[in-house]
Amino acid sequence: MINIENEQKEEWMVDPEAQYETAYRELLYSIMENNVVRNDRTGVGCASTFALGLTTDINKYFPILSGRKMYEKIFKSEFKWFINGETNIKSLQDAGNTIWNEWADENGDLGPVYGHQLRNFNDQEYDQLETVIEAIKSDPDSRRHIISLWNPNQLKDMALPPCYLYFQFFVEGDNLNMFALQRSADVFLGVPYDMALFAQLLLYVADKTGYQAKTIDVKFIDAHIYKNQREAVTEYLEEDFSSAPTYAYGDGVLTLNNYQPGKVITAPVAV
Repeated sequence: MINIENEQKEEWMVDPEAQYETAYRELLYSIMENNVVRNDRTGVGCASTFALGLTTDINKYFPILSGRKMYEKIFKSEFKWFINGETNIKSLQDAGNTIWNEWADENGDLGPVYGHQLRNFNDQEYDQLETVIEAIKSDPDSRRHIISLWNPNQLKDMALPPCYLYFQFFVEGDNLNMFALQRSADVFLGVPYDMALFAQLLLYVADKTGYQAKTIDVKFIDAHIYKNQREAVTEYLEEDFSSAPTYAYGDGVLTLNNYQPGKVITAPVAV
């Protein structure tokens, strides 16, 4: 699909404080070098690779891209929407976030999607978020600190089945780590914002349980780049990038420091 010279790849490795974006670019490169071409649900077509991953330590730096501009209002509003258990897009739109507009019905409803399964699983008032927080407090060594958003009973009622569907937390001394599983990953448009949401989730749970947020390990089962994103991916990979921004987190508020984004690079959303 796209050829990236080895010299250009080596430049990505220079700054140890930019390891997250380096790993993200390697993810794009892996898909472009080793893929199968698929006729997907959207009809756009994509290049897909099986079971790729990203691991990042958020103890000091927040996982956000600087080689192209990302919008804080998008990942902050979506995270708030998620943990509040909302399934209507009004609060997202009020925050200037339109990423779910294409899937919502005429009333702005999406059905029992992500937040619903998090806070009211299967309409049974089972709050997975509060349950896992209390479990980490009371039994930190448990191997059952799990949140699952995949509910076969209600898939038919969802505008879109969850793409990220599983989280597991692991206490390591004073640190809290998190594994996430994503069945389907739009690596260029979706994954950067997914990673920012995952980081906020780990920070939130760590804050509620008294631990230090540390490692996020994410596995993408179907990692793909859509055909209509090729030019945008090429443009992004030709841009320089800087160190990841540091951050402060307290009382549920995330503040990024020294975020120096590049230009806006857009691509069509495959619906």
